[in-house]
Amino acid sequence: MSESIISANVSSITVDGKTIPGLMSIEYKIVRNRQNIHHIGVDERIGVDYGPMFISGSMRVRSTYPPFDKKLLSSVTEKNSFQLVVELKKWGSTVKKLIFDDCYLEGKSFAMDANGVGVTDYSWTATRLREE
Repeated sequence: MSESIISANVSSITVDGKTIPGLMSIEYKIVRNRQNIHHIGVDERIGVDYGPMFISGSMRVRSTYPPFDKKLLSSVTEKNSFQLVVELKKWGSTVKKLIFDDCYLEGKSFAMDANGVGVTDYSWTATRLREE
């Protein structure tokens, strides 16, 4: 497999099939709970035990994204999940497709300085990540 330099200006990110206007960046992290296994009387571990895995991330949007704001402010009894699809591209051709399933918004923060535009940072979690 050859090395691929993925370009942000040709890659695409959609939420439930719609492009987010003003999207500036996306970050995600995969965390798998891990616990060391030890023998009694031995300092070194003899193995590891893996537990649940979860995915967390954030998106920075110029100004705001009203569909996300609506999801955050809706009743907690409503299911407000979404699907996030990231197509990583090089020179216009897809290198990898990341599909985040069953995503939920966790929060948002908004910042604006005197010389710039407002920027909203949305934090989210996903149940699973599929790569194609």
